[in-house]
Amino acid sequence: MEKLKLKIHPTFIVFAVVLIYFGQGFLFLNYLCVMLLHELAHAFVARNLGYNLSSISLIPFGVSLNLSAYDMSPKDEIKVALAGPFLNAFLCLILFMLWWIFPSSYNYTILFFYANFVTCIFNLIPAFPLDGGRVLRGIFRSKTSENRAVRCCKLINIFVIILLLGLFVFSCFFKINLTYLFVSFCVATGLFDSSKSSRYTFVKFVSPEKNKKVLKIKNLYVSSSEQIYRIYRYINNYTYINLYIFDKNNKLLRVMNENEYITLCEIFPATTTFEKLLKIA
Repeated sequence: MEKLKLKIHPTFIVFAVVLIYFGQGFLFLNYLCVMLLHELAHAFVARNLGYNLSSISLIPFGVSLNLSAYDMSPKDEIKVALAGPFLNAFLCLILFMLWWIFPSSYNYTILFFYANFVTCIFNLIPAFPLDGGRVLRGIFRSKTSENRAVRCCKLINIFVIILLLGLFVFSCFFKINLTYLFVSFCVATGLFDSSKSSRYTFVKFVSPEKNKKVLKIKNLYVSSSEQIYRIYRYINNYTYINLYIFDKNNKLLRVMNENEYITLCEIFPATTTFEKLLKIA
């Protein structure tokens, strides 16, 4: 699988310079560290589900994880989306335990705790492109059609935007809270980014080098209802796999070698089941 690349958007550099200029450099570093850990948690879960990651991009509003190729299943989209907030919550718990054992550490870690807490809560807002919105879209996709799921997400985004703008206007009568305005702008971008092209996807399967050094042969026993991309995690330079595909009655349908499998993966969508694949191929 291809290496994960880090890309820095030019506007992110401007954003960083402004924060540092106004004396918020340490806070910026804390949030940068937390956001990178947050997205790497997404990346870790995605890789373990068999997806081929392409890059992580630093943008003014945080970090964006890019995956190249076929669509994720709704179940996998939910798993990947929850990985980031789960890590942030876990780090908050670890810091609580650290403070209990070493109270003096509080002064050195409070900003890191706050950055994790805010990142977790912020990303759980049920509006795309935040993680909460991705979870919601995954749920909708599992219950209804793709187009209807996207429309439902956009309606929820509009509702959240109106709510946040209302809170911002309300705060203007007391103490202006620009956070509401910032979050509403971030959620507004989801109105133009919740289509098929914005989903956690990857472009194609990347085969290992042709001169792979095989140290062992691995036999995998696969249910015909399994989606083909889930097996790709087992492809590497040191193992040659054979697939034994069984139906729900444990009847052997076909034995497929690694070369056949990779060839079919380059032709058919990653979410195709082996059952459907055997009928077509």
